[in-house]
Amino acid sequence: MDFKAKLLAEMAKKRKAVSGLEVKEGGAKFVRGADLESKRTQEYEAKQEELAIKKRKADDEILQESTSRAKIVPEVPEAEFDEKTPMPEIHARLRQRGQPILLFGESELSVRKRLHQLEIEQPELNEGWENEMQTAMKFIGKEMDKAVVEGTADSATRHDIALPQGYEEDNWKSIEHASTLLGVGDEMKRDCDIILSICRYILARWARDLNDRPLDVKKTAQGMHEAAHHKQTTMHLKSLMTSMEKYNVNNDIRHHLAKICRLLVIERNYLEANNAYMEMAIGNAPWPVGVTRSGIHQRPGSAKAYVSNIAHVLNDETQRKYIQAFKRLMTKLQEYFPTDPSKSVEFVKKSV
Repeated sequence: MDFKAKLLAEMAKKRKAVSGLEVKEGGAKFVRGADLESKRTQEYEAKQEELAIKKRKADDEILQESTSRAKIVPEVPEAEFDEKTPMPEIHARLRQRGQPILLFGESELSVRKRLHQLEIEQPELNEGWENEMQTAMKFIGKEMDKAVVEGTADSATRHDIALPQGYEEDNWKSIEHASTLLGVGDEMKRDCDIILSICRYILARWARDLNDRPLDVKKTAQGMHEAAHHKQTTMHLKSLMTSMEKYNVNNDIRHHLAKICRLLVIERNYLEANNAYMEMAIGNAPWPVGVTRSGIHQRPGSAKAYVSNIAHVLNDETQRKYIQAFKRLMTKLQEYFPTDPSKSVEFVKKSV
């Protein structure tokens, strides 16, 4: 289109815009400047009103989203509190957290509620401030001292580890049959029940092996260390197993655990299970600690974080503990159910 055609199109557009404002007087056509200015003002006000409506709508959406994301801690009914714990122990647990044991006008039930709320907000006290293995060793040492005082130190069952209720050796066949449904659909309750049964079986079988050791082996430093290793693993897995019992485990963690357990139990491919474990622990991101910009320019979409790129082991201390403890169960499972060396992690043949 040449210049003349463009000029004619623009003139026709202007004429059409002011056609409604033309005034005929004495055979002449003209447009009043006041009418033209009034029309421009109306168009400007209509445009501003439209922008204001859009802005109010966006603000309302942001306010609604922030309200829905607000963390609301529901009030726990009185029936859920353990009233059997003696008050001196309640006071000791409050002192460990640096909290007053009694506030003005506070009843015994209110003290228990306050401690329960503190333990929900911070499950682990002084996370990362002490050596966890030393803590487990101290627990085993206290048990041995208690046995000496009670006069049962020489009993063959003194240093045994308690087995969970309902443990039976033939449970593994039912666990294998149920594990075929892992990852099929999005059934949270079913996946949680199967994963929980696998964890309980491995912990129980590990405890049974420790119980079968001779008494002189249990009393040695190495024997105490092995018992403390089991105690520490059980303590670290407690939060994960509790969340699976209540069916409120993190969905990302649940999907990863279902994939890992299926590889462990059904396919017996411990090498692929280890790769899936590493994906759950540190993810696939080249910068697992959260670096999204390695240069001076922002790349499109670099701020988006996908589930496969999330380093769950770096989220908080509680997740780090039970993720590392789950790796110990994977190692024990490979020991109890060996497979081909090509599918094993650090395969070492046991000497007969």
